[in-house]
Amino acid sequence: LRIHDRVVEKVAGYAVTTLPDAAAAPRRVLGMTVGAPRPDDEAAKVTATVHGDSVSVSATVAVIWPSPIRQVAAQLGQRIRDDISLHTGLSVDRIDLDVVSLRLAEGQGRRVL
Repeated sequence: LRIHDRVVEKVAGYAVTTLPDAAAAPRRVLGMTVGAPRPDDEAAKVTATVHGDSVSVSATVAVIWPSPIRQVAAQLGQRIRDDISLHTGLSVDRIDLDVVSLRLAEGQGRRVL
């Protein structure tokens, strides 16, 4: 049985949506955020490369403010690793997380000073 890279990408992208303090990164063009924030249930941008029974994963995500970024990244890495193992039987050799944005929690507006 060969599990295609794209299948692993879908599993990992969905894993991001299951953590309350992580989300898919916003759309960016030339380094600038464009459009509305992505919905909370939209999968993150993920690339995966399957090597036999193992996989390397790279994901671009946003963290919900004011959550601790390192803690959320650690939880997210573990969730991705667990979900890939559970659903595909593959072991994860490497996870690269790129936190490119902080997002305000729902209902939290901008503060004017």
